[in-house]
Amino acid sequence: MDDYIEYFAVAFGVIYVVLAARGIIWCWAAGILSSILYIYINLHHTLYQDAILQTYYVLAGFYGWWIWNKKDTHPEEQDVLTWSLSKNGKLILLGVILVPLFGYGFSKLGNSLPYFDAAVTVFSFIATWMTAKKILENWLFWIVIDVIAAGMYFVKGLHATSGLYIFYSIVAIYGYYQWRKQLKLV
Repeated sequence: MDDYIEYFAVAFGVIYVVLAARGIIWCWAAGILSSILYIYINLHHTLYQDAILQTYYVLAGFYGWWIWNKKDTHPEEQDVLTWSLSKNGKLILLGVILVPLFGYGFSKLGNSLPYFDAAVTVFSFIATWMTAKKILENWLFWIVIDVIAAGMYFVKGLHATSGLYIFYSIVAIYGYYQWRKQLKLV
């Protein structure tokens, strides 16, 4: 039964990232469903920090849906934006500061890979917020996050989820170029 739940979580995750790359609002519904299933999976495997991350994704999914839905009344908020290296650098610095704090907390929960989990968690928080705001560089964050997460989930024995993150990395590259087209940078 757990394998089927993981496969459904993966399927909804695939739908989420493909729709997000194309800028389609229904991505958030698929992401919410995927995250709810992953909360169950992670709790079942005692991966509590992953469950926390998935809980954040559920909340961020509703936030992203709300932000992207505002296009009817505020169409200018639906434009893809690009940020300077300096602005992105501040987000990276924030992540670098928070990773050791989260890593230490995760190590106290008995996590086998606390600092890798912390890096994925912290930078996923940042990248999800950037996705909701339609910041182009979110895709660059996701490429790095997804490659690290793929290796981490493989080590944890969640091989379908590891494959999902490899797929996410590929779609993140696609999403980056799709959003660049919207900015007319390509």
